Amino acid sequence: MYRTSVVDCVILNSLSSSSVFQTGDSDRINCYSAALAIQRESTKFGTFNVPYSKYKIFSQPVLVPVCPPYKIKESYNANHFIRVGKVDILGVSSSALLHIGSVNDIKLQSRVKHIRNFLTNPYPESEEEEE
Repeated sequence: MYRTSVVDCVILNSLSSSSVFQTGDSDRINCYSAALAIQRESTKFGTFNVPYSKYKIFSQPVLVPVCPPYKIKESYNANHFIRVGKVDILGVSSSALLHIGSVNDIKLQSRVKHIRNFLTNPYPESEEEEE
C-alpha cells in the first residue's frame, strides 16, 4: 500500500554526479556515475588522456543479490501520510538518491578510481613498515 509523503521544507545545498532529488512516486530510478581522478606531481597539461576501458573497475559486472520472489512482510498503515517537518542535507553526490515518496525499482551505482603518481615517495615511513 502506498502512502503520501508530506515534507514541509527541504534544504539541499548540493546535488551532483548522477544524483537524483525526486519528490513524488517513481516506478523506476536508475543512476550511474563513473569517476577517474588522477593526481600527478608533474605533468604536461593536456597530454595525459586515460580511457575508462584501461581499468577493470569500470567494466566488471556488478553483482546484484537476488531477492526472493515471495513477500517477506505484510503491513497495514492506519495513517496514509508520512509527515516530516524539515529535511536539511549538505550534499548528495556520486549516484546517490534523495527520494521522497514510493519507488518500485531502484538501481544506483558509482565507480571511482583514484591514481596518484609522485616522482618521490611522499610517505617514506610507509615503505619501512611494508618490509
